[in-house]
Amino acid sequence: MALYLGFDAGGTKTECALAEDDRILARAIGGGIKPTRVSIEGAQRNIANLLLEIAARSGKSLKQIAVSCIGTSGVRMPQTDGWMRQILSACASGEIVVCGDEEIALDAAFPGEAGVLVMAGTGSNILGRTSKGERLNVGGWGPVLGDEGSGYWIGHQALRASCYAHDFQHPVMLLDRVMQYWNASELGEIVSIATATPPPDFSKLAKLVVECAEAGDAVCLGVLEEGGKLLGECAAEAFRRVRALEPASPLPGIAFTGSILKNVQMVRQAMIGTIRQALPTVHLEPEAVDPILGALWRARQAVKT
Repeated sequence: MALYLGFDAGGTKTECALAEDDRILARAIGGGIKPTRVSIEGAQRNIANLLLEIAARSGKSLKQIAVSCIGTSGVRMPQTDGWMRQILSACASGEIVVCGDEEIALDAAFPGEAGVLVMAGTGSNILGRTSKGERLNVGGWGPVLGDEGSGYWIGHQALRASCYAHDFQHPVMLLDRVMQYWNASELGEIVSIATATPPPDFSKLAKLVVECAEAGDAVCLGVLEEGGKLLGECAAEAFRRVRALEPASPLPGIAFTGSILKNVQMVRQAMIGTIRQALPTVHLEPEAVDPILGALWRARQAVKT
């Protein structure tokens, strides 16, 4: 039986699974391998350690791999494809398929079919696909220009909103939490850290924002709900554009994935409410999809084609 590897290379971690045809033999989580996050040496080390764990858990040799599929962001950057092939080919045999992380998540929900995928983790993106495979994106412009509803956007936006509320003497919790997290002794130090070059990873503040919102902080709650609303609006727009390309086809469904939508209820509920208001009859997957299943599906399709 053929062996396949599926990877979901996120912003801060890499998930991997080994499957024998349709049966998953082992899963593991390791460090990041994206070129925008780690050096080539760090990526090589992280993927090697990850695959050593996969081999140990499964009892299988990685020299028997038929196809590997890596889903990652930044595939439009020319160096991403070559980078992924370089670090993986040193550790495992077989053909390598590199595609967008939103593509594997969409295939996990609607394998090879039309649909819309909302992804919100460290970054965010919305992918629409027709039944003929034509793809379109809404959002996904990166942390400086967009990524609404993502962990980075939530951390950055909530800190900005908290500074604004502080100026008007409104109660805020986040500033004290961030001071502790960044080991800052005063608010001026927060400004210095936030505006440093390179900037801090604002996605790491998302957990603090959620904690403050759950404790009743109106500023943080508003940011989380706004992020979910924006994601819902983008999903509805992607749905309309897919529908316009195939007006006679069955309605595409909508799925979601990513650590923010999976774990932050306030963002997820705001997104779902916005989608339901705009598209009352659309099929919306009830739970976050597992992108690894889409990566393994793509790997198997590479053998069939």
